[in-house]
Amino acid sequence: MPPTPVRSLADELRSWDDEALVSLLEQRPDLTVPPPADLGGLATAAVTRLSVQRAVDGLDARTLQVLEVMAVSPEPVSSGELSRRWGAPVSGPLAELRGLGLVWGGARSLHLVRAARESLGPHPAGLGPPLAEALGRRSPQRLAEVMEDLGLPPSGDPDTALARLAGHLGDPAIVAALLEKAPQPAAQVLERLVWGPPVGQVPDADRAVRAGTAGSPVEWLLAHGLLAVADPGHVVLPREIGLALRGGRVHRRPEQTPPPLELRERKNTQADDTAGLAAAEAVRLAEALGTLWGADPPPLLRAGGLSVRDLRRTATALDLDEATAALLVEIALAAGLIADDGEADPSWLPTAEFDTWLAGSIGERWVRLALAWWDTPRAAALVGSRGPKDSPVSALGPGVERPQARIVRQHVLTDLAAETARHPEGTVGALADPNGSGLVERLVWTAPRRGSASQPELVRWALTEAAWLGLTGLGAISSFGRSLIESADGAPGYGTGSGPEPTTAQTARRVDGARPAAGLLDGTLPEPVDHVLLQADLSVVAPGRLPAATERELLLMAEVESRGGASVFRITPASVRRALDAGRTGEDLIRWLGAHSRTPVPQPLEYLITDSARRYGRLRVGVASAYLRADDETLLTEVLADRRAAALRLRRLAPTVLAAGAPPDLVLAALREMGLAPAAESPDGDLLVHAVPPRRARAAASPVARRQPPPTASAEALRTAVRAMRAVEQNVRRPVARGGAEPPPLVPMDPAGAIAVLREAAALRRPLWIGYLEDAGKAVRQIIEPLAVEGGRIRALEVASGRVRGYSVHRVIAVAATDETAPEAG
Repeated sequence: MPPTPVRSLADELRSWDDEALVSLLEQRPDLTVPPPADLGGLATAAVTRLSVQRAVDGLDARTLQVLEVMAVSPEPVSSGELSRRWGAPVSGPLAELRGLGLVWGGARSLHLVRAARESLGPHPAGLGPPLAEALGRRSPQRLAEVMEDLGLPPSGDPDTALARLAGHLGDPAIVAALLEKAPQPAAQVLERLVWGPPVGQVPDADRAVRAGTAGSPVEWLLAHGLLAVADPGHVVLPREIGLALRGGRVHRRPEQTPPPLELRERKNTQADDTAGLAAAEAVRLAEALGTLWGADPPPLLRAGGLSVRDLRRTATALDLDEATAALLVEIALAAGLIADDGEADPSWLPTAEFDTWLAGSIGERWVRLALAWWDTPRAAALVGSRGPKDSPVSALGPGVERPQARIVRQHVLTDLAAETARHPEGTVGALADPNGSGLVERLVWTAPRRGSASQPELVRWALTEAAWLGLTGLGAISSFGRSLIESADGAPGYGTGSGPEPTTAQTARRVDGARPAAGLLDGTLPEPVDHVLLQADLSVVAPGRLPAATERELLLMAEVESRGGASVFRITPASVRRALDAGRTGEDLIRWLGAHSRTPVPQPLEYLITDSARRYGRLRVGVASAYLRADDETLLTEVLADRRAAALRLRRLAPTVLAAGAPPDLVLAALREMGLAPAAESPDGDLLVHAVPPRRARAAASPVARRQPPPTASAEALRTAVRAMRAVEQNVRRPVARGGAEPPPLVPMDPAGAIAVLREAAALRRPLWIGYLEDAGKAVRQIIEPLAVEGGRIRALEVASGRVRGYSVHRVIAVAATDETAPEAG
C-alpha cells in the first residue's frame, strides 16, 4: 500500500520516531508546559503564535534566510525551488526547520506553518506583498486602466483582472522588457526599494495616473503596475517585481557560515602561564574576601545588596579597584561562599561552604569559582550604573540581574574555544581584536532576531571577566579553561534561550566532572616554595607561590607590601600585635619564622617581636563597665592625661587601677589607636586571649541567589512524555471492545516485586492488569500501560479512559500480565 500522505503537522509528528520528538521538546521546552495529552495536542501547541515566535527568534542567519525564502514562495514548494531561490542547497537548514516543527510535508510539497510566516512581519526578507494583494487595493477602474496601459485584454470581472495582472507582471521577462522602456530615473527609484524596505513615501500616492500622461518616474511605475499604492502617502514594491529585480534570489547572498574570526597564533605555554597566574590570583582574592568578611562582615542594605561605602572599603582592603571588587563579591555569591546570615540585622558572611572550599587545591577552588561565573545570570559590570528608576545599582543587589549576560558569556567563550583550537599543535589562536568585534558579528549571525545594542558591551564584559578569572590568557582560551567549558556541557544554546541555574546537587556533579580542568591548572602553576627570606629591614620575601597554610600564617603576622613573581610582606608592631591577639606568643612567632626562612632571623626583627610580646598585656582591661590595671603607675598616669582617651571617661580608683565608662572592646580599640598594647583579662585576673572566631552565615544562600528559573525537564522525562503521547494515540485507535475482558486472578505481591514488574512493562511498553486501592480504600482492577516508575510513583496510561494518570506504589495490591491482543475497553 502506498504511504499515507502527510496532510498536516500532526501527521508529520506521528511519522517521527521517539528521539526526533524528544529533540523537538528539548529545542522548544515551552511545548511541555503543560504536557500535551497526545501528538495532536503537541502539533496544536507547536503552531501557536507565541511558541513559534520563540522558535523563530532562535534561528541562526542561515536557517532564518531559508525560512524567509519559504515565506515568500507559493505553497507547496519543493526543496529544489527553495535551493534555486536561496542560491545554495537547503538540505541542512530545511532539516533544522523540520526538526523544530516549523516545516512539514514531503520534499516536493513543503509547507510552512502559518504562525512562522506571520512572525516574519509584512515584509519578509525586505520584500513587499504579493502582486495580487498589492494591486488589489486599487479600484476596478484603476485596474482596468493598468491593464489597458500594459496592452492586456479588458475584463469585466475585477478578480479576473487582478489574476491576469499578477500573472503578467509575475513574469521576470515582462518586468525586464518594461524596465527597458522606462525612463532612467524610474530604475533609480526601484533600486532604492529593491533590497528593502520596499515602502517609499510619496505625497498623494493614490492619485489617478496613466502611462501616456505620467509626469514623474513614480507615476510611470504606478501606471504600469511596477509600484502599488500602500496608502495615500506611500507606495510599495510588489513581491514579484522585487524578486525579478533581485534576479530571482531572495537574498543578496546565502549566509551559509558565520563570519570568520580574526586570530593570531600564540604558544600554548604563553597563554596558559598568563591565565594560570590570573586564576591563582582570583582564588587568593576569594579567600582573602572570606577572611575579611568573616572578621568584619558588612551589613545588607535595606533593599538588598552591598553599600557603595562597604564595596569601596572591601576594594581598599584587597588592593583592588571597585569594578574588580564587585566582580569578586558577585562570583563569591554565585559560588555559595558568601551569603546573607539571615539575622534580624543581616550581614554578608562567609558560609560553611567557604571552609570546605579552603581545603581544596588551587585548581579545585578555581573550578568552583569559574563554574559559578559561567552559570550566574548576574552581570557584575552593572554595579555603579543607574537602574530603571535612576537609582544606583549595588553589588549583590537585585539590580545586577541580566540573564542575557549569561547567554552571551557562554556562547562567546564556547565559540572562541572551538575556533582557537584549530591551530597547529603547541599553538593556540588568540583574538586579534581585544574588544571582540568579530565575536559580536558571529553572535549576531547566531541569532539575528535576538540582536540588541547591548551585545558589544556584553561581549566586552565577558572577555574582560574571563581574562581576570583565568579562562583566557593573552586573548586565547587556556587549556584548563577549554577543559572547564567542555565539562560545563557547553553553552545552553544562544538561539533557544538560557537554561536554569544548576541546583546544588548539579553544581556538585559539575565540579566533580571538571576535575581534569583543576588538574590542568594545578599542573600549570609552578610548585609552591617552602621557604621565605627574612630581611634586616623587617620585610619578608616569598620567592614564589607559598602553600596556602604557610601564607595564611604569614598574613597573620605581616602586612602585604607587594605581590608578583616574588611577594613582599612587612612585619610591623601592629601586625605582631594581631598575631598575639590570635593566641600566638613571641616565642611562637620567632620559632615559626626561623623554621620557614632560608636566612637567619634578623636581630631587628627578633627585637621587634620580643619587645612587642613583652609590652603586650602590661596594661589590662577588664569589666567594670571596664577597668584598666597596670603595675606601672606612670603608664596609667600617661593614659589618664592623654586627650585621645577622653571619650573613655577614665578615672583613677587606685594607683594601679583606672575605671572606664566604656565597654572593654571599645577601650581596647581606643588604647591600640594610641599606640599601646593592651590585653584583656578574665574576672580572675588571668590574661585573656581575645581571638574572635570567624563568623559564618547560617543560610545556604542569599535571597538573590535563590531566585532561579524553574528547572527544565530531563531527557528521560521527555522520553516518558513522548511515550505517554504515543500510548494515548494508540489507545484512541484501538477498536472498541464489545463486552470487556475479565481480569486474571491477581496474586498480592510485595512493593519491590510490583516495582520490578512495572519497570519491565514500562521498558517493553506492555500493558498490565493492576489491583489498586483508591483514596476511599476501594480496590479497583484495570488495565494500564506503565510509562515511567520513579520516586515511588507510577505514571501510566489508563487504557479504559485513555488518560494518563499517576499511581502511588504503596497502594498497588498486585499486578498481572495481560494478553495484548485481547480487546480492551476504549
